[in-house]
Amino acid sequence: MLLVSETFQDGRPCPIILWDSSLSPASNDTHSSVKLTWGSYQQLLKQKCWQNGRVPKPEWGCTEIHHHEWSKMALFDFLLQIYNRLDTNCCGFRPRKEDACVQNGLKPRCDDQNSAALAHIVQRKQNPRHLVFIDNKGFFDRSEDNLNFKLLEGIKEFPESAVSVLKSQHLRQKLLQSLFLDKVYWESQGGRQGIEKLIDVIEQRAKILITYINAHGAKVLPMNE
Repeated sequence: MLLVSETFQDGRPCPIILWDSSLSPASNDTHSSVKLTWGSYQQLLKQKCWQNGRVPKPEWGCTEIHHHEWSKMALFDFLLQIYNRLDTNCCGFRPRKEDACVQNGLKPRCDDQNSAALAHIVQRKQNPRHLVFIDNKGFFDRSEDNLNFKLLEGIKEFPESAVSVLKSQHLRQKLLQSLFLDKVYWESQGGRQGIEKLIDVIEQRAKILITYINAHGAKVLPMNE
């Protein structure tokens, strides 16, 4: 997981992935190259589009995106508690008054979750089967009793390579190596001491995620497609 910060939000550097010309054009309103609502997203998760080489039927409502990509995205978003991609209305947790969904009056729309639009669903032009994660503003101050499990809804499989790292003793080392590459973000968090505190949070969320996977009988599969 490589987090790169080349931009600032609210005057602070934040981890994002750099934009480049190979990404599919994004619209100005949702920054997505694929238009999905929460309801249509849940339906295509059930169809397992393109998994095991299956060519989807038109009535399945599939996109070009491979089924495994959603599992990778949900795992990533859960560890960082990113809500503005899958849960734009903040339906799966108690938001703060400064969160965008509260500022924009979106929280009441949770009564009609199926019509909620997903955001930041972006592909590469040359490789539309894969997602590229943008606008990855993580939240490290969210308490464990307020984690957004809605981000995992409909996900029945998780990537073996990522889960093995979460279960191993190497997660901290890999995150340190990754975040050290971003000098601006590293220094903005107070150097290694501050970064270690963020990793403490991710490690604890990783344990919670592993418990969730086991409790729900989710499969852990190779996802090299």
